[in-house]
Amino acid sequence: MKKLMFLFLFVCVNLFAQERILLDIVKNVSLNQTQKTINSAKALQNEFNDKNFTLFLQDWKKTEAVYLAGSIDEDYLDTPRYIDVFNNLNEDLNAQMQRVIDSNSEIKNALFKNSFKTINALEYVYYNNKDLSQREVDIAKEILNSIISNLEDMKEVYSSFEESNKDEIEENALVINAVIASSYRLKEWRIGNPAGLSAKYKNNPNNSRAEYLTSQNSFNAIYAILEAMQDIITKKEFKNLYTLATNDSQKKDLNLANSLIEEMKTELVNLGKDDFSKAQNLFEKASQLHDLFYATIIQKLGLIPTILDADGD
Repeated sequence: MKKLMFLFLFVCVNLFAQERILLDIVKNVSLNQTQKTINSAKALQNEFNDKNFTLFLQDWKKTEAVYLAGSIDEDYLDTPRYIDVFNNLNEDLNAQMQRVIDSNSEIKNALFKNSFKTINALEYVYYNNKDLSQREVDIAKEILNSIISNLEDMKEVYSSFEESNKDEIEENALVINAVIASSYRLKEWRIGNPAGLSAKYKNNPNNSRAEYLTSQNSFNAIYAILEAMQDIITKKEFKNLYTLATNDSQKKDLNLANSLIEEMKTELVNLGKDDFSKAQNLFEKASQLHDLFYATIIQKLGLIPTILDADGD
């Protein structure tokens, strides 16, 4: 399995040595959003319908978009992959889930792979036909049990986080690292690959590469990720990256990033549902956003990146 790993080291200038933003983000964003995702997962368990699935999916994408639990506690570094395997699986998950549905095995035994207990597997179970069989309902509930369990683990990491053994330099690095990784995956995986605009699939568009094609929720997922980024870069009552902006030039770039996000959200609304054939402008704005985070904002905020390990497909 090929995967892209983001490991960055950042050095902050003394100007920002007194600002610690990680704890505020964890308590005001990560913890709250993880709880919302748990709640929407339980609501979906209680009533399977399109609205509940979309709400759960969007809550999850916001939780995943700025994932910090693995940086706080390395034991939870891979937890998101137990919930979502988009772009990290070289097998036909839909075909395998159909075999799970068709089998007579006890459900817990049939769901023996981690990938069978993800939101991607759940999407197929729920959307492979119009009417859910009792077995499909039971499978879906068991998948959600697994997802909720992993979310509860994340919540515990965030709930118990009070003070890390890292200094403010390392802490701030964790936040910007999460945003840069998320903006890259947004540009390349979620927009570029299906639109045929990424390095891997240049001039070879195919909507089947969209993240949630089966349920037609790919654009909803992108929209949610963009909203999650805004919680980290715009002025809030709690500390975040905007807190590190102490002059007009720094604030201007963060505001520009927010403007790009707003333009992307409008673009998503105007495009046909999960149709990436006219996503050139969306991709260009996503590229500008990623470059702004990676090349401009981190430097102006006194954050200098060094890529330690990068492995991609």
